[in-house]
Amino acid sequence: MTNRKDFTTLAAHETTQSLIANLLDERESMLQRQKHQEDVRRYLQQHFRIRDWGLSLPRGSGMETYFAQGDGQKYFIKVGVAVEPYSAMAEAGLTPPIIAQGELEGGPSIMIQPFIEGRKPSSKDFCDQLEKVAAIVHKMHHDSETRAKLPSTSSNDFRYAGLRALHRLLAKWERYKTHFPTIANFVDRSIDRLSEQVSLFSGEGLVASHNDICNANWLFASDGKIYIVDFESMSLDDPAADLGALLWWYYPPDLRQRFLERAGYPYDDEFKLRMRLRMAIHCLSITLPRDGSFDQFNPERFGESLRDFGAVLDGKENPEGYIK
Repeated sequence: MTNRKDFTTLAAHETTQSLIANLLDERESMLQRQKHQEDVRRYLQQHFRIRDWGLSLPRGSGMETYFAQGDGQKYFIKVGVAVEPYSAMAEAGLTPPIIAQGELEGGPSIMIQPFIEGRKPSSKDFCDQLEKVAAIVHKMHHDSETRAKLPSTSSNDFRYAGLRALHRLLAKWERYKTHFPTIANFVDRSIDRLSEQVSLFSGEGLVASHNDICNANWLFASDGKIYIVDFESMSLDDPAADLGALLWWYYPPDLRQRFLERAGYPYDDEFKLRMRLRMAIHCLSITLPRDGSFDQFNPERFGESLRDFGAVLDGKENPEGYIK
């Protein structure tokens, strides 16, 4: 007969095995994130005439990126990204300038920008700089050069854009849903409900949407400038996708009308509904690894990660509150 001690021993063994597996996955991810490190070093030596370069990895996951330091100079490097949107945004003054761009010997693109001292903004930072942030969003959405660098779409409709986002989400979800037999029904029903509501969208006017506009993708520089960064998810999309995320995460309800007016959008029921539904789609999407990234995925914490998704679906505010 198996007793409680046996179960305890088995649980401890499974936990240890899980930790080992996670550590191995993280080690493999770290190795992949440095896959082109020597190619990057050679590119720097060829183009900057500095032989001794130190390369380090930024925190987090995402694309293959480096901090590079040599002869007192420091740079930020991205490998394997589409450079065109970055170039257009840099020309518009919305992201740091591009110092050099090209291709590595192994084939992928390389883009080099200056390292900018600054910080990731808090909700309070966003609220204190409401006018500037709203102006940046407006300029990004309507910058003609940026729009021209993005893939064209077959429709300019908000309904089309919403259903396209749902289709991408569903494709990701289908790859992972078998990990969560107790949660899968809830998520499936929620996606069906979102599909019904998004199908009722009307209107048109897609913009150059960032599509991952969280505070990790903003840089409040030490010299007072504000930049937006990381355009891997950028596309022509409904402006409600960006605005829904930005307002729900960082702006309390009493500031939202003012923000939208400054950004050039209506504060009416239709726009508010589109913001909420696009935010729900986004909240579920970011719980799953991004294609082409080195995101880690922990099935054991997936239920916790659905907190924001559930809150948005129910029409509730950010559980973490505002003005920090």
